[in-house]
Amino acid sequence: MRPPRAAAAAALLALLLVPALAACSSDSGASGGATTAQPTPTGATNPVHPPANSAADLAVLDGITVAGDDPAVTPKVTFGKLPVEVSATTVKTLKEGTGDASSDGSKVTVRQALFLGKDGKQLDSNFESKDTASFLLSPTGNTIPGLITALTGVKAGSRILYAIPPGDAFGTGGRTEAGISGSDDLVVVADIVSVNRPLSQATGTEVPPVAGLPTVTFDATNGPTITVPKTAAPTTLVSQNLIDGAGPVVASGQTITVHYTGALWTDGTVFDSSWPRKAPANFVIGQGQVIPGWDKSLVGKKVGSRVLLVVPPADGYGAQANGKIPANSTLVFVIDILDAG
Repeated sequence: MRPPRAAAAAALLALLLVPALAACSSDSGASGGATTAQPTPTGATNPVHPPANSAADLAVLDGITVAGDDPAVTPKVTFGKLPVEVSATTVKTLKEGTGDASSDGSKVTVRQALFLGKDGKQLDSNFESKDTASFLLSPTGNTIPGLITALTGVKAGSRILYAIPPGDAFGTGGRTEAGISGSDDLVVVADIVSVNRPLSQATGTEVPPVAGLPTVTFDATNGPTITVPKTAAPTTLVSQNLIDGAGPVVASGQTITVHYTGALWTDGTVFDSSWPRKAPANFVIGQGQVIPGWDKSLVGKKVGSRVLLVVPPADGYGAQANGKIPANSTLVFVIDILDAG
């Protein structure tokens, strides 16, 4: 999931994501999903393992000083020697936290500042904005490999300094629109705000189905199967719980983690699903980063809920086609809310 309407700070920090196609993006016009989606670097994999931290690479990080401990102010980072180049993703713990440590399947929420290794230029920071970024540590997730490695094994409350070589980031193609070439290392200072483990699927009290709405069966591996009735589509947004979760209430501005499947009302064709990718989506809710139907419906729901949405064109993509979604389509979603924070 890539939020196309994110503010400038979040947009550059979100470069650390390598999004899968997602039909729930608030933007339209790209084939299959969000217009800002970027391809995974050629040959990249997303292993979940802690950094090797060779002595030579740690010595490179030792040449970088980080000053300032105000969590609302970007730390002052001074590079003793440029360019910064490491052989593999390398992490130095500047302050050890006392919270839970991350591992495979964890969701790690951070505040961070991103720098270019070649000249020390700061590309972005979300310290001042008080925004956070959340990343799922999963080998099938949508995060660049180096970020997964850097955030594996960190404790909540820690501050870390890490460097990612091109091979663990965007490969030889780089991200030229952001000023990152295929030979640039990335340097990041990150405060680990929280570490937790999202649910694997919705859990709670099942809700009896409502007559006239699409019916849903569920398989723990493949996710939901949606059967759409052969009737006229609703003209207003429908939000119906299939499972009432018992977790915290989702608030506007939180980063939520969901599994979802989307289908067309016309014939039930599935146009997108996170389940086959085994990679839940992460995004900020209630802030225009997803289609209006999601923002309107998911705020106020509880973590653990499974929600059936019927989204008319006005709350979806309107009169513009979006990849596999024709113009003026009514959409049906089944969404498992796995985490919020």
